[in-house]
Amino acid sequence: MLPKIGRIILYCILTAIIAISVWQLKELPLSSDRNIFKIISYVLAFLMLPLAFWQWKKIRPYKKRTWMSENPAEFSSDMIDCYVRFTGKITSEKAHRLPLSSSECVFYIASVVAEWQTKAKKPSKGMETQRKPLLREQSADELMLEGSDGPVYVKVEDFSANWLELRKREKTQANCPSRLAGKAESKYTTYRLLERYLEHGDKVAAQGRLSRNTDGRLFIKPTKRLEYPSFFAVETELAQLTNTIADKSNHDAWVKRINVGFLLINALVFCLLWH
Repeated sequence: MLPKIGRIILYCILTAIIAISVWQLKELPLSSDRNIFKIISYVLAFLMLPLAFWQWKKIRPYKKRTWMSENPAEFSSDMIDCYVRFTGKITSEKAHRLPLSSSECVFYIASVVAEWQTKAKKPSKGMETQRKPLLREQSADELMLEGSDGPVYVKVEDFSANWLELRKREKTQANCPSRLAGKAESKYTTYRLLERYLEHGDKVAAQGRLSRNTDGRLFIKPTKRLEYPSFFAVETELAQLTNTIADKSNHDAWVKRINVGFLLINALVFCLLWH
């Protein structure tokens, strides 16, 4: 996605091209073709107005997402189907060993990416880094969180990877991990290892829709709605995650504002140059 400044520059260039094109069409001698272009320009101008309104309506959900990520409803066990945040400690027993470091954990996401250098294609010069994923593995468990309002359960794998902040262990090495020896190739120069995991007793926050299972257990589940961001994070990373959500929401809202401005300006260009 283009940054805001880049998008503004691109839209200014497109607006200038449209204005010049319409001006040249206006200078055509009177003819049926000129009238057709005039009608098409007015139609395009009127089509841009509802598109601009549609983009404007999309701004509010991003503003609401920022607010809701920082101000969720106070948790209560009777708030079924409501958007809440639950904070508690993981009380699930250690059921796994991390595939790369062999440490005990209750949940993990592990990945290994191989990297190597190739000569950049023209017109670029020098070398460029190539990457190939060799491993992407995660556990699938229901974690029990114990808080002041009783236990709540979470399936971490249900949450978007973008909104997960877990413990993290990273490493870059020249040798291929032993369990992936069969996937090693001579061209690979480095291996990037990443383990994201949770341990018994970690204090975490789960934010999403509260639901009750058929067996009576309470679950925090993703909402799948833009206005209500669903995330899962260790408490030490919670503030950083909510800031990231706010920054992305503000960026997306500004992109929509820029889109609205582009559509309205070009609607005016189509109309005024033919006036």
